[in-house]
Amino acid sequence: MNALSLTKEKGERYSITSHEEGDVVMMTKKWRRKWEAFGGKLTFIIAPPIILLIKLIPLSGVYLLGTVFARIAVLFSGRRKKIALANLRLVFGNRKGAEEIDAIYRECLTRTITSFLESMKFCLLPPPVAKGLIEIVGKEHLDAALKRGKGIIIAGLHLGNFPLLAAKLALEGYPIAVIIKKPRNKYIAQLYTSMTDTVGVGFIDGGERRLAAQQSLRQLRGGGIVYIIIDQNPPYPDIMVDFFGYPVPSFKGPVVLAMRTGAAILPAFIVYENGWRHKLIIEKPFTLESTEDQERDIVQNLSFLMKLAEGYIERYPEQWWWWHRRWKRHIDYKKL
Repeated sequence: MNALSLTKEKGERYSITSHEEGDVVMMTKKWRRKWEAFGGKLTFIIAPPIILLIKLIPLSGVYLLGTVFARIAVLFSGRRKKIALANLRLVFGNRKGAEEIDAIYRECLTRTITSFLESMKFCLLPPPVAKGLIEIVGKEHLDAALKRGKGIIIAGLHLGNFPLLAAKLALEGYPIAVIIKKPRNKYIAQLYTSMTDTVGVGFIDGGERRLAAQQSLRQLRGGGIVYIIIDQNPPYPDIMVDFFGYPVPSFKGPVVLAMRTGAAILPAFIVYENGWRHKLIIEKPFTLESTEDQERDIVQNLSFLMKLAEGYIERYPEQWWWWHRRWKRHIDYKKL
């Protein structure tokens, strides 16, 4: 007879787990680490020739290459496809049929893969050419906020080719740093650092909470810009905010930083329009709601940002990253 243990799961649920099941979990984690190590070595082998190819071919060739890779990847996407489709069904429900949801998934996969290749090509282009690929709408909001001298927090999404938002602003001469958790894959981490250094984007490791806070405060107090992606599960427990009608853990960093420093929060999003042309949309800064109840204020202000984010995702569903396990409390991803 197997020994049993009572364990508390995330949320407020409890589950009874046998020691055998615990062994299975440990084995799964062990194989996952081995797979990640193998993926790192594989990336180290295949990335250099791909980068060389990207250097040699024109930008139009990069888009063609991304489309070809996506058609191959759709055959092996497996678990990530299940996660993406589950998320799409949760958000759109009966508003979109199975064929439309599948079409969104396929286009999302193409955009995701192509965006990664395009980002590498972008960093290799002459600055005048690279800058010309992205149109900015709302630049006056950015300039006006910078004149206040208290820094700017750009609240963005995993939408379009989101890394190019920071790259474009850096090439335009704006002092910008990105908060992002360093990728586990060492080669990809080195590649990302090399790309950001090339265009002059600062890097703040979101995986180191205290250090990230210190570096963000320094950047803002120096009158700079901090770019934060707000639509992913935070690495640390924060607060719950509705996202498409479902409460999810949300990163309160943008609002807390703004409250502490007086920095303006500017929602900004980069999207593809007319094929592969980019449009960077900078919204007006919004006034933080401020009362004696700080926790309530944080929730209210974050709710405003998330509602705005929902509107953009609704307009460009094929350009948002549906791969995240964003609704862990509402979808049992382990059973997919």
